[in-house]
Amino acid sequence: MQTALHIFALTRELQNKIIGAEFVDTAFYKKEREAYLFFQTEDSTYALGMAYHPVGFGAFLIPRSKIEIDTKEKPWPFFQNAYGRKIISLEQVGLDRIVRLQLGHSAIEFTIVVEAIGPNGNLWLLDGQEQIVASLRHKKFEPGQKYEIPSPPERTNPFEIDTNRFKEALKNHQGQYISNFLRKNIAGLDETLVYEILSRGNITPETVTETLKESEIIRIVDTAGELAELFGRGETGFLYNFEGRPGGYPFKLKSSDEEPKRFKTLSLAIYGAVRSGREIKETKEERERILEAARRQVARIEKKTRKIEEDALKAEKYDELRKMAELLKINLMKIKKGMSRIELENIYGTGKIEIPLNPALTPAANADDYFKKYRKAKEGVELLARRLDIARQEMVSARKMLEELESDFESASHKYESEIKEILPSQAKRPEAAPRLPYKIYTLSSGVTIFVGRGGEDNDRTTFGHARPYELWFHTAQCPGSHVVMKFPDKNFVPSKQEITEAAAVAAFYSKAKNAKAVPVIYTERRFVRKPRGAKPGLVTVEREKMLMVEPREGKE
Repeated sequence: MQTALHIFALTRELQNKIIGAEFVDTAFYKKEREAYLFFQTEDSTYALGMAYHPVGFGAFLIPRSKIEIDTKEKPWPFFQNAYGRKIISLEQVGLDRIVRLQLGHSAIEFTIVVEAIGPNGNLWLLDGQEQIVASLRHKKFEPGQKYEIPSPPERTNPFEIDTNRFKEALKNHQGQYISNFLRKNIAGLDETLVYEILSRGNITPETVTETLKESEIIRIVDTAGELAELFGRGETGFLYNFEGRPGGYPFKLKSSDEEPKRFKTLSLAIYGAVRSGREIKETKEERERILEAARRQVARIEKKTRKIEEDALKAEKYDELRKMAELLKINLMKIKKGMSRIELENIYGTGKIEIPLNPALTPAANADDYFKKYRKAKEGVELLARRLDIARQEMVSARKMLEELESDFESASHKYESEIKEILPSQAKRPEAAPRLPYKIYTLSSGVTIFVGRGGEDNDRTTFGHARPYELWFHTAQCPGSHVVMKFPDKNFVPSKQEITEAAAVAAFYSKAKNAKAVPVIYTERRFVRKPRGAKPGLVTVEREKMLMVEPREGKE
């Protein structure tokens, strides 16, 4: 994102704007991985910033008012013992990504070293004898230890390059592509600048070094020097995106068809690149977080569906209970109280059948007990069939949402905005990072989900922000309570009478009438619920409603 040539341009900018300025303040955002040194001139306060985040790093000089950090993190001061000193001089160390700022009154009292070397960047404070006083990133050092400048890579300075030296270097690197050679052997070049030099010289990047013609060598040397000089005059900055890899340069790139964003200075373009890199990373992370939540939602529903299918298969044997009950009724005279089992002739099949008994019950009571188990099992099978149908509908909807998110994330994320909000909380790595929902989620016996508003404005948000027009809305009649929404697997879903009754019972429980034996509850499609202008939180008007009497029941999560 930032090369030694960028630091060369930054040094020129610093020399023009903050020589003689007073060092007045600092701010270190540890979590954001950004640090700022503030210098007061006669007419403005400038911030020399350094970002060392892996996806957005660089050093830049911007007005203090241009800093944009969206964080609740409290910034920490540093290098306070150098406050009040003025910038006497500053320089770039060789052609490296290191800048030294000398501070003092009449003589040098402190030196601030800016190591703008990417994610491993650091700031050092030295005293007048070059001894380390402090380090931004708390690297270990001994009392009285002197600062040692990191060894720069051995590369040719583009300001000093000439044709003869370039030819000599080529002899030692035969068989390489010229693009690789330039990146590894010329200081201050990144991949973009390498391709810019070759593009302006009309040379293909895959040209092998020993095949270069004399005219091509001259064009490369001349162009590299010209671009280096442009960094020295960089009064304007241009920000390019490069498919998610933002970068700033002091001139328009002829090797790119992209129309760049223009800034008044190269530093502002670099700062824009730092911020853009963060935003791109956050956008990618959010996209992956949503996709992962959608994938887990599909997996969860598939697992639930398989479990219901297994339960339904087992429950289908309920008719065996009816046969056992009838066989016991027919053979009451053969059964005696205290027996734990009996073997009877199986009139529904062949051979005999052994039936377990409860020794504490009479023969007739044992038969009745089997009839009760049969009726309960039969009801369970019917409920399981309903739950299976609902689960399969949910599975189709979840798979459809995931497929659309994977194929066209931007439009699908808007289309399924409410559904995404519903599945994200359980996927959040930290509970505090999960968005607060205005409702509690409960499940009916059939597996249908209902949302119960938390009250007041949350009721309005639940009804008008998280319910589809065709879904059912519940509320106690003439009594304050929560708005309840029955969520449908899809718009073709038809709720059963049992599901409507259960949802109404939950609405009754979360109302002022929760202690009554019977409570009137109204319900209608959400499309017929409206919010009058200026109405109090939770107050709505309802049309085409139906009413039923229910006994309040607490929801089940």
